Amino acid sequence: MLSPSVPFASSLERPNLDSWHRELNGAQDFDQVTEVVGRAFKPHAMTLRDPHRALNTHLYSKKVGQISLHLLEYGAEVKVEPDCFDGFVLVEIPLRGGGRYRCGRESLDGDTNHAVVMSPGKPVHLDLAPSLSQLIVKLDQQLVDRTCAAHLGYQTRDPVSFDLGLDLNGRAGRAWMSTLRHVIEGSETFPELLDNAIYCAHIEQMLIDALLYAHPHSLSHRFALTRALPSVAPAYVRRAVDYLESHAAEPITIETLAEAVGVSARALFNAFRSTFDQTPMGYLRELRLHRVREALLAGAPQADNLTQLAMQWGFFHYGRFAQYYGERFGERPQDTLRRARAGARGPAQ
Repeated sequence: MLSPSVPFASSLERPNLDSWHRELNGAQDFDQVTEVVGRAFKPHAMTLRDPHRALNTHLYSKKVGQISLHLLEYGAEVKVEPDCFDGFVLVEIPLRGGGRYRCGRESLDGDTNHAVVMSPGKPVHLDLAPSLSQLIVKLDQQLVDRTCAAHLGYQTRDPVSFDLGLDLNGRAGRAWMSTLRHVIEGSETFPELLDNAIYCAHIEQMLIDALLYAHPHSLSHRFALTRALPSVAPAYVRRAVDYLESHAAEPITIETLAEAVGVSARALFNAFRSTFDQTPMGYLRELRLHRVREALLAGAPQADNLTQLAMQWGFFHYGRFAQYYGERFGERPQDTLRRARAGARGPAQ
């Protein structure tokens, strides 16, 4: 049974489940549990670590627009292997107990102080303790990507991919949990609000915005650059930034950039100086460094040859590239690649 005394992670009170849909209530049948949990998230393989210990599974769900909240506990030690998630991001917050979470090349011990953010397209393996009770927030990936594009002002080539670990005692974790608390308390106090499409859209926006701005992800550096772009900046600065984002792997000079956005090189140089406190070519170098880092963190095949990867992004002198990289990220390119392939965390971007 779910006990009323179960504490909510990060000092939040446990949700009132009266208005939640009860999908499983102490279920012990292995096939039933696998089917119902798979329907809520994704079909998966599940293994009981102790075949002599029966399942005692509870699953509650609440829909909020295109987002869904779930409270799940298995009551037994299980191994869950859904392969790759498709079309959604999961934020898993242990309320009690914990587990070992692996997503792609990253792995993390999740507990009441550490939530897990799992992105699609990466193999997922979960080893969950019998005492684990967790709140799960399911976010539609297309909605996340559309929200990201709206903030950046342009559509990105690749979907947003979040870092795995979310420290609930850190600034990002506290910001996310504060937003989630607001959502849960609002739905408990006025459950009829969930029938209002405008309210649900507002909730979706709040949760995704909190995650995009508070938690590191594959496009965090672009958010930082966008925040640095004042609303009073000339329109051609925005056009220049868009051009650099789209053509970063191509040969670009200040002259070709100025021609592409329809202003003089001098005007563009001065505008970048006043807006970003750097030259257009300095901005491009920063952007290219981040593109290299993205490839290294993803363990991309081309990362096997660091010199070739650097040249792909316009760095033709490896020693100078390595110097720039170390100054920007606090580690050598090969150290980033080694960490990524070992599934470890390192210096913040």
